[in-house]
Amino acid sequence: MPTVYRTFSVGPLGTNCYIVWDESTRTAVIIDPGGDAAKVRQAISYDDLTPAGILLTHGHPDHCFAAGYLAREYGTEILMHEADIDQVEQGLSLLEMIYDVSSFVELSPLKFIKDGDAIDLGESAIQVIHTPGHSPGGLCFVTDCGVFCGDTIFAGSIGRTDFPGGDYDQLITSIKTKLLTLPGATPLHPGHGPSTTVARERATNPFLT
Repeated sequence: MPTVYRTFSVGPLGTNCYIVWDESTRTAVIIDPGGDAAKVRQAISYDDLTPAGILLTHGHPDHCFAAGYLAREYGTEILMHEADIDQVEQGLSLLEMIYDVSSFVELSPLKFIKDGDAIDLGESAIQVIHTPGHSPGGLCFVTDCGVFCGDTIFAGSIGRTDFPGGDYDQLITSIKTKLLTLPGATPLHPGHGPSTTVARERATNPFLT
């Protein structure tokens, strides 16, 4: 059975949270829960899903703030790249004017994943791509309903590289070698804003043409 997904905006920075599940088993992963555990919980309940893990495209708080709370609630692991663990603490200090840092729940239990790993999801699997640049441990998740790419690429733009650990040249290389080489019809589901496709970004993204 194919995977399907639901998306909604979470937190003050309008992060796209995605819930992806295998239709045959109703087993789900939560991608980038941001700072709104209540919205995530409501979506999980509405679709009658069983969370099997929380996937983080990177460690910035607008993508991971609620992950520790939800991991504790659902008894799941948090999966992220080891290179981004420092991004969590650095990000909290940068965004303490926006987030109530005192309510942050530690990201635990953590499981580190890397390029080429496969994550089981019911009868399906999610492929992991390491796309550093926006952050050292940036990840994209490839499913049969598209690529969930965090802040690596957006419709008509790319992720910022002026935060600690950002690297513009590395980001461009990641996008061109890891994402733009995928089939043109592949949907790209970013961390902010609307979805796009590989073909559209190849042809029109001003940072990549």
